[in-house]
Amino acid sequence: MGTPKNVAEDLVAGVADVRIRSMMGEWLVYFREKMVGTIEDGHLYVTIVPAAQSLLPDAVRESPHAGAKPRLRVENVSDKAFLHALFAAMWEELPAGKRSSR
Repeated sequence: MGTPKNVAEDLVAGVADVRIRSMMGEWLVYFREKMVGTIEDGHLYVTIVPAAQSLLPDAVRESPHAGAKPRLRVENVSDKAFLHALFAAMWEELPAGKRSSR
């Protein structure tokens, strides 16, 4: 089941420097042009990096879909300041984004 665009937008609404991009019915989440995670089945998942593990010590580690690498499921999506701080901390530890030829 795909996540509707309005649901995905609501999960990250109000978080500066974030954009989402559709991919096969779900959403990729970018912060300052680096992919920080995905929105799948209405849930936000972030890439497992040390900063994310530190800020989400009790987060469930799961694959958002069959065959996917495990990610950390973010439960506190209503705290937009926390999400911004999480993404900013993760940003330093993530590889540079690849530019699309679109």
